[in-house]
Amino acid sequence: MNLEGLTLKLLTDELAAALVGGKIYKITMPTPRSLLLFIRTGSKTTALLADLAGAGPALYIPEHLPENPEVPPAFCMLLRKHLEEGRIAAFYQENLERVITMEVDLLGQSSKLITKKLIFELAGKNSNIILTADDVILDCLRHVNAAQNSYRTILPGKAYTPPPQQTGANILTADPAQIVEKANGMVSANFMKSFLSATVGIGKTTAREILALADIHQQEIRLDITNAKNLADVMGRLQKELNTKQEKNFYAIVSRTNQVKTILPLKPQILEEGEKTLPFASVNAAVRYAFSLQPIQLPQKELLQKTVAAETARLQRKIKALRADLANAADADAQKIIADSLMASLYQIKQGDTQANILNIYSGEMLEVKLSPVLSPAANGQYYYKRYNKFKRAQVELQLQLETAEEGLAYLESLDISLKTSSTKSEIEEIRLEMINANLLKAPAKKNKLSLPKSQPLHIKLNEDADLYIGRNNKQNDFVTFSVGSPKDLWFHTKNIPGSHVILKTSLPQPKEEDVFLAAKIAAYFSKAQKSSNVPVDYVQRRFVKKPSGAKPGFVIFTNQNTLYVTPDETIEKFLP
Repeated sequence: MNLEGLTLKLLTDELAAALVGGKIYKITMPTPRSLLLFIRTGSKTTALLADLAGAGPALYIPEHLPENPEVPPAFCMLLRKHLEEGRIAAFYQENLERVITMEVDLLGQSSKLITKKLIFELAGKNSNIILTADDVILDCLRHVNAAQNSYRTILPGKAYTPPPQQTGANILTADPAQIVEKANGMVSANFMKSFLSATVGIGKTTAREILALADIHQQEIRLDITNAKNLADVMGRLQKELNTKQEKNFYAIVSRTNQVKTILPLKPQILEEGEKTLPFASVNAAVRYAFSLQPIQLPQKELLQKTVAAETARLQRKIKALRADLANAADADAQKIIADSLMASLYQIKQGDTQANILNIYSGEMLEVKLSPVLSPAANGQYYYKRYNKFKRAQVELQLQLETAEEGLAYLESLDISLKTSSTKSEIEEIRLEMINANLLKAPAKKNKLSLPKSQPLHIKLNEDADLYIGRNNKQNDFVTFSVGSPKDLWFHTKNIPGSHVILKTSLPQPKEEDVFLAAKIAAYFSKAQKSSNVPVDYVQRRFVKKPSGAKPGFVIFTNQNTLYVTPDETIEKFLP
């Protein structure tokens, strides 16, 4: 569960109303990553649970109390020493960050009032609970040293430094028109990204819902006057509704795996397949419900598909970054031109100069060159030679990394289409084992003794003279191509598109033209281009198909191919099982 800063602010308000003024009389730690405070307000007792386990940390008032260990951890003992008998003076969140602070007043020596802070940082795997006095850390649940975080250390005796502040406008209090204007002025791939960068307190889910309420497509680049006004109006109404004290509903989005994805202060209109929404009278009630659910295990095929999708997204981000770095490194030749021109113009330059206008010895034009005042003219030239060599080396290394990443992406696409076309447990198990061998999945600690029968490729009898064999995963693709296929059989595969290997066998001296055309259509059907039209399909005698040494499953190279352009349609359905 991922709580956005806006939802966390509303939860903080609920907790503050229930806890401020209460007295902490008992502290326990049910698990190493959770903290339970018992607070008495008048005759009422309230429990506050901070659960930092997993990727969805939360702070809430539980309905059922967890069991406590017999021996409390050291951090629990320290909190008891410093906070028990203290009164909660304040409970707040600043600027919609995922940090909630609880101020506790205690009586010190000579009845002097002392205020200590218990800070809950609810930031996924980096979540922490920190106790401070006068902004100095007394102790914390998770120690963080300089090697782990260069921005700040979280250790006893160190000054407390908050997490880096976000730079956007507060979605709850900032002027909506100014937020829209700021987002419209940003340069991003789409307005959705600009909107998220311009604001603090919302994530993709809420941003998507707000844009939908304003009838704005997420991929818009820049809003016109009408759309900008619509968006500002929607945000204004949302602010007015959330800033009033009137009763309102909150909505939990429950995934098909029976887990709460997030909690929103507005009713979601955009849901993914299998998701549903449930209304709650408070954020705390929704959080309680989220922690009461038992997740449902997805079928093996869907788990593998999620792994492939996540790794595909990671590689796509890496490729984008590598291409940007490669573009920067492409400036290598310009560095050499500057270096050569500087060395030819040393007599014009004096040490201490910060720039020089020199002649480009290659083009005859004037160059404006930045110089280091602490280096001699010759050393400045050497500096640009070093940059040239560095950029040239980077070009080679970055190109190799880019090629490796692109090959990995192509392989993931082949796994994706294999998973889509696989239907039996044996086929899916073969893909799982292939992903383990490719280090996309961890190998199980204990090998499963239950062995499934070897999966078989799909066999289609086209007519009395022709048979088709279709691989439905990479292992079957290799089997179809190199074990089923004979040298003179025709081999089919979509051109530059992930898909199945298809072998056409015929008892005739030459395959019939209609059989070749139908085989191409079926190859297109069992590919990523299944729902496309005019799909290019390469075909060639199997003897021209080779598998490079050490190549990944399903990867081949081939020559002498011809290409047909076909459209998969309902005419091939009668041949399918």
